Amino acid sequence: MADDLIKTLKRYVRTKSPDADGELEDLVNACLKELEIAGVYVTSLSDPLAKNAVKLYCKANYGYDEDAERFRAAYNSLRDAMALSGDYQKKGGG
Repeated sequence: MADDLIKTLKRYVRTKSPDADGELEDLVNACLKELEIAGVYVTSLSDPLAKNAVKLYCKANYGYDEDAERFRAAYNSLRDAMALSGDYQKKGGG
């Protein structure tokens, strides 16, 4: 996973701890799998909506933020909008 993505996510969740790297990588992978289950296939994390979905997912699931439910609701809304848009459907016959 790209170091610059982890650095960006660490800034979003407001941590500088090197111990957070592994947990954030796990959260990114979990987010991408959850998006896939919802029918959203991310081909690049440079996509602005995909990047925002990952950011919201990490903010909702990292640590014990009092706003976690708000971030989770925002993530769910974005995930659903991405699924309905048709722009993130699986390409090809597989």
